[in-house]
Amino acid sequence: MDNGTQEKVLKVLKRVTGNNVTNIDLERDLKSQLSLDSIQIVELFAALEKELNTELPLKLMTVRTGKAFLEMLEEQLRQ
Repeated sequence: MDNGTQEKVLKVLKRVTGNNVTNIDLERDLKSQLSLDSIQIVELFAALEKELNTELPLKLMTVRTGKAFLEMLEEQLRQ
C-alpha cells in the first residue's frame, strides 16, 4: 500500500470523524471501528474525492475492511 495514500485517508478520516484514527485494524470492519453513520460515510467519500482530486466509484462506499478500502482506492487512483 502507498503510504502517501494511507496518510491522506487517515487525515480525511480524522477531519470527518473528529477522532484520532491511528489505531485502525485494517482487517476489521472500518465502519464499526469508527462508529460512522450514513451521513459521515457520505462526508468522508466527498472529502476523499476532494483531497485526492478524483471521482471515486460508488462501490467504494460498500467496502467493509480498511485493507479492502485502501486496495480499491489505490487501484482507482492508478487508472
